[in-house]
Amino acid sequence: MSKPDPTKSDFTAMGMDKTNFYVLFPAMNFIFSLPGIIGASVAFSGLAGKSSASGKVQEVAALSAGPLYISMMFAKLCIAFAQSSLATARRSSGVNVPDQHVYKVVGGPGSTMVLMDEEGAFGTFNRAQRGVQNIFEQLFPLTIETVLAGYVFPWTTACCFGLFAFFRTYGALAYAKDRKARMKGNLPAGFAASSISGLVLVTGIYATYLELKK
Repeated sequence: MSKPDPTKSDFTAMGMDKTNFYVLFPAMNFIFSLPGIIGASVAFSGLAGKSSASGKVQEVAALSAGPLYISMMFAKLCIAFAQSSLATARRSSGVNVPDQHVYKVVGGPGSTMVLMDEEGAFGTFNRAQRGVQNIFEQLFPLTIETVLAGYVFPWTTACCFGLFAFFRTYGALAYAKDRKARMKGNLPAGFAASSISGLVLVTGIYATYLELKK
């Protein structure tokens, strides 16, 4: 019977065989969101001059919606922990992308393990399919954040969302050719998406502050 082999993991090949993903993933999310955090902080402080965002955040505070914005960040943290669990289990199994499950032929020779075909046209199809699915997996929380951030920072949010779409598409196209090449697009897409998260976080904190100080 086939057995898990962590030495075959891409994480191990990258020197991350002992990395605590429960710390790494939330930390990366925070670091990637710094452009949005800094930008929103500057806009609300008035250091860059008068901004329409200052009026919009007052409206958010008047609606008592600040906690709603903050709760979205709590949801993102929960998702990050779920992704950490997946990364930890994937590393221990030695099974890399695009495989999402491990099957076995019950009663087959040695209970043979069944994985995706990585060769030729079938391999390209499998990776391309995962590239498309990856985009939809990211869109659920990002769409909510885009609506929230877009109300206060419409132009900035639109720019970040457009960059996310462009780079995620580039990553999906690269993924079809080489599973490791997907990060060429996914990393910059992550910066764009997390910048929107930063806008949401600071808006929520500041709107809640404005409401409570009355």
